[in-house]
Amino acid sequence: MEFLHFAAFFLVVHLGSVHLVRGSPTSDAQLLLSFKSSLSNPQALANWKADADPCSFTGVSCRGSGVSAVSFQEVAVGAHFIAVVSYLLPLRSLERLCLRAAEVNGSLSAVRSAGLPCGAQLVELDFSGNGLAGSFADATFLSVFCPSLKSLNLSGNYIGLGASGVANPVNTGFLLESLDLSFNRMSDMEDLRWFLSNLGSLNRLDLSGNNFSGEIPAISNCSLLQQLDLSANGFYGNIADGVLGGCRSLRFLNLSNNHFSGALPAELSSFPSLATLSVSNNNFSGSFPIDILSSLGELKILEFFNNNLSGFLPGAVSKLTALELLDLSSNSISGLIPAELCQCPAFGLKELYLQNNVFTGHIPPSLSNCSKLISLDLSFNFLTEESSSSDLFRSPRPHNVAEPPRREIPMEIQHIQTLENLIMDNNGLTGSIPDGLRNCTNLNWISLSSNFLSGSIPSWIGNLSNLAILKLGNNSFSGSIPPELGECRSLIWLDLNSNRLNGNIPPTISKQSGNIAVGLVTGKRYVYLKNDGSSQCRGSGNLLEFAGIRQEDLNRLPSHRTCNFKRVYMGSTQYTFNNNGSMIFLDLSYNELEGPIPRELGKMYYLMILNLGHNRLDGLIPPELGSLHYVAVLDLSHNALQGPIPLTNTKEALSISLATFDKPLRKLTFQDLLDSTNGFHNDALVGSGGFGDVYRAQLKDGGVVAIKKLKHVSGQGDREFNAEMETIGKIKHRNLVPLLGYCKVREERLLVYDFMKYGSLEDVLHNRKKMGIKLDWAVRRRIAVGAARGLAFLHHSCIPHIIHRDMKSSNVLLDENLEARVSDFGMARLMSAMDTHLSVSTLAGTPGYVPPEYYQSFRCTTKGDVYSYGVVLLELLTGRKSTDSSDFGDNNLVGWVKQHSKLKISDVFDQELLSHDPTLELELLEHLKIACACLDDRPLRRPTMVKVMAMFKEIQAGSTLDDSTASTPPASVEADLCLREGKEDKD
Repeated sequence: MEFLHFAAFFLVVHLGSVHLVRGSPTSDAQLLLSFKSSLSNPQALANWKADADPCSFTGVSCRGSGVSAVSFQEVAVGAHFIAVVSYLLPLRSLERLCLRAAEVNGSLSAVRSAGLPCGAQLVELDFSGNGLAGSFADATFLSVFCPSLKSLNLSGNYIGLGASGVANPVNTGFLLESLDLSFNRMSDMEDLRWFLSNLGSLNRLDLSGNNFSGEIPAISNCSLLQQLDLSANGFYGNIADGVLGGCRSLRFLNLSNNHFSGALPAELSSFPSLATLSVSNNNFSGSFPIDILSSLGELKILEFFNNNLSGFLPGAVSKLTALELLDLSSNSISGLIPAELCQCPAFGLKELYLQNNVFTGHIPPSLSNCSKLISLDLSFNFLTEESSSSDLFRSPRPHNVAEPPRREIPMEIQHIQTLENLIMDNNGLTGSIPDGLRNCTNLNWISLSSNFLSGSIPSWIGNLSNLAILKLGNNSFSGSIPPELGECRSLIWLDLNSNRLNGNIPPTISKQSGNIAVGLVTGKRYVYLKNDGSSQCRGSGNLLEFAGIRQEDLNRLPSHRTCNFKRVYMGSTQYTFNNNGSMIFLDLSYNELEGPIPRELGKMYYLMILNLGHNRLDGLIPPELGSLHYVAVLDLSHNALQGPIPLTNTKEALSISLATFDKPLRKLTFQDLLDSTNGFHNDALVGSGGFGDVYRAQLKDGGVVAIKKLKHVSGQGDREFNAEMETIGKIKHRNLVPLLGYCKVREERLLVYDFMKYGSLEDVLHNRKKMGIKLDWAVRRRIAVGAARGLAFLHHSCIPHIIHRDMKSSNVLLDENLEARVSDFGMARLMSAMDTHLSVSTLAGTPGYVPPEYYQSFRCTTKGDVYSYGVVLLELLTGRKSTDSSDFGDNNLVGWVKQHSKLKISDVFDQELLSHDPTLELELLEHLKIACACLDDRPLRRPTMVKVMAMFKEIQAGSTLDDSTASTPPASVEADLCLREGKEDKD
């Protein structure tokens, strides 16, 4: 089992380093100080001193004179589980122990050899996010050892179910009420079937974020279960009746982010207490299951977004009188929005998300009766049309398209005074913004872009003190920008692009700079699609509120399909202004604005995107814009402006040469780089990635270099930036892209590299017709070996060793000889060393390349790079992208290859290779074995990159195969593939 490998590893590595104090400490102070002395990082508990009151220790809480709680969250104490068992669990009055992400290692089995008994008051243990190994049998023993224990959280560790040889947990004193085993990479379906056969006393069970794949097993003896979370696994198929039948006390059921299909199980109708049902991001189909849901009188939250529901939304949904949140977004539901919604005074709906469907007709005035409604999102529908349209991917409206029949924003919405979010983009709405909306003073997000709205922008919007996001782009608004917008005390996002606005830009628009409070829209889930600057899609990008939509499913959005957005940002809106901030997004492009740019815009210090292009502005570009330290997109093009772009107040020439190169660059100024890229214009853009944009720069002396313009970070990382650059600049290898130089201009950071003639492997391999380059197997193999050699150099020859963290085909560049050069090494570490202004939780790496363990520990390793390299090798062998919904659906390349390995393995190879040389199949199979070894789910069993190089050499040495074996692979070749589970590593 997987956990045994980790258990053995941690015991060997850590057991010898744990220092256990002799004797048997019994007082709280003695136990706590003994725990500190056992730590690998005792300085984390610096104020735990012998002469201090234990109740004053960091992380310690007391009730009376006894320690009642010990809590450390994301404090790297570096403890071994033996020390936890020996010194913390015996605390006599301890009720709660939380060591979340505290670098606790070892095995749960250590509890079996405990000396002192567990405290009699202990009811809650939280060991989530650590490096613990073990099995459910160990957890069962722990619950017996601590007889009062009710809640155990082992999320994000290396725990397995381990059914073999374990008795029925109910018969072994297992009395836990809450058990969290999420994100432990469990995958054994037989173990799961055994485990779910008897849940005993559990009322809460979380198995989300594991690797279970298959049809969900029946759940038995679960009459006490109230909360069940099976989300983010790989379950598929129909949910048969009887699977959940014994769990009729359920109040919370989360099946989201799987691959379930068919209809909801009818037995859900007999779950009278069900209050939350989340089945989003699946493949459920059919009509809205009102016959099942109508009997759920306590249902408050129904999340059904991103499935395949069709048909009409029945008016009977209004009978769910307890419903507070209804999310049916990203389905194919058609017809009218039912007028029955909110007709019943008892209907307490607070959030209604119907975006990205095929609703037609008018917006029912009855929505105004939803007296508690906070969020209303009807965007990306067809609410001006009387019948369904077959064009599900309608483009944003061009300005020369004839207007549809009038369908205005209903006046009745003004009566929903609780409304905070009004989102109606892409519906072809006409008319003006209803004046009555001024009464909705709680509005926080107004998004009416890509409609046919006209008239002037109301000045009363300036009175909406809570308004943070105002999106009115791609309409037909005319007149001047109301100066009163400067009175919006919370406005951080203003998008008025592609209208008919005229007059001057009001200087008052910057009035609130430095006054906007932190956290105004904190917690909203958003997707920001950055425009690529194409003429078909105006503006700087689109901000959408989608709570949890998968990145690959963004292709369903009309704006994403049409605008060819270069980059997608997903996360939650958490702004980290040091004090009070200012607007961060201002897009006034494609209007008829005139006059000078107000100097006052230079006060908007936190502005990240400023787009004033395609207007009639004139005069000098104000030097005050040089104070915009964080600006990442600045577009002043297609105006009559004069003077340089003042990105810095300093006038000295900034050298970007380094002393470590054979032929150092001559001294260049930042202005030289601006000139060579036409002001970092989109025409010079050759690529975008997670760390920044890359531009082709033609220098005055005829030389060509690539300039990476890093995404913006705060000024707190200057020392880290310089140190990392000095390290990266000294790294030289024929299979790495060399860093030629760097410079920093205020908050702008530019890296200068050799320009690679043929661009990235991703472009050459997956856009063959466009690139016009043919990659035969000899070239592909040379690329694979070159990339491996470069990565091996980073892992084993650099001091300090470098973990790439984002190995992928777009980071394998090809020089004039089609030799592989690994790029972007050191970038992830560089960016993590510096604070970002906009906090977005992201994994290290790119979807499709991220190793499974990163989703639990978030700790990057060389073995994680090896996994990502394995994906690149699969791309070379198959000719397919790492993620492609048209090829794999919700799966990815790794999963697709694993599925095909059990059928006809030759089908995974790029048929273009075999059509030219059918004798290649056996050689391709040998290379597939290398990829499979790199893709082992268990990091410890993956080869090092040095070993990968040795494997390539072994294949090359044995490539002179005789004719009898060259054309037909042996029948047993599938059994040799390391994709098969259970094969032992012979290294």
